[in-house]
Amino acid sequence: MSDRLFWVGTYTGDQGSGRGVHRALRASGSGAFERIECAAEMADPSYLATHPRLPVLYAVSELDEGASVAAFAVGAGGALRPLGSRPVPAGPCHVAVAPGGDCLAVSCYVAGAFAVAPLAADGSFDGDPSVLPGQGSGPRKNRQEGPHAHSAAFAPDGTILGTDLGADLLRAFRVEAGAARLVAELPMPSGCGPRHLAVHPSGTVFVITELANTVVALSPRDGYADLVVTGESPATADPAPGDATSAAIKLSPDGRRAYTSTRGADVITVHEVVGDGTGLRPVADVPCGGQGPRDLHVDAQWLHTANQYSGDISTFSVTDGIPKPQGRPQPAPTPVCLIPAD
Repeated sequence: MSDRLFWVGTYTGDQGSGRGVHRALRASGSGAFERIECAAEMADPSYLATHPRLPVLYAVSELDEGASVAAFAVGAGGALRPLGSRPVPAGPCHVAVAPGGDCLAVSCYVAGAFAVAPLAADGSFDGDPSVLPGQGSGPRKNRQEGPHAHSAAFAPDGTILGTDLGADLLRAFRVEAGAARLVAELPMPSGCGPRHLAVHPSGTVFVITELANTVVALSPRDGYADLVVTGESPATADPAPGDATSAAIKLSPDGRRAYTSTRGADVITVHEVVGDGTGLRPVADVPCGGQGPRDLHVDAQWLHTANQYSGDISTFSVTDGIPKPQGRPQPAPTPVCLIPAD
């Protein structure tokens, strides 16, 4: 097994110590990240995504003014060449690329809007994004005074599912004739603050909630624009402290487990997938090795956490589904997103 290239999203300027999009090489033997260095200077590239077939990287610039999403061609050794950018509404915090590579979806937290941008055959932008504004609010007035789009995922039938933390909704979009349109608004438990989601091979959609520290399971009835809540389970195995906020959810490659990160508790939680993929059961909390685990990556051998507040990346070996610390965390400049380059 060879070394593997990863991309690290960071906060910059007043928000953190990063300089832009960073690259890091993961050593095949130890799983440790080496030579964490800036690959492209950019303001607050807080979330990243790669094209499904081409060597192209996408990054949001999480600004209130001048917000954008940018594309980069990836060259030898992880060199990045700009392919252009497109303006998006304020506070973009997530980007996801369609499995077919024909468009991407940007979630804009501050504006409460989603933007869907068409992509050309070479992975560059092909026109301006469709902007879909949000509406609504929730009972947590300090966080849910209005809509706050937080992430999006492409379902197997092509539906785009977007979480709205502020309005306690999943919004469903479809792209037709190159433009996105809203097709459904799916209610979530009141005050939960849906944040990130993952679509299980069984068809179940698992949504981690930032404000309730739970994972909500939804099942499709007549496609993914028609989802119904079928279960809810804790995001941590042990009770989380009152100031805890859950962040990321990722599935293991074999679909048998899910992993979530919770800030405040500063743990990674292992969840067993139960009921033929229809639910989760938390089985173990593992200290993240730092503070503020914002994002995580898991593959067949390793699990990594991007610890925003302590400024480092933790590495765990995964044995029988349970992460075990592997060496000391590697320093990284305010890491908030971590994805492999391939």
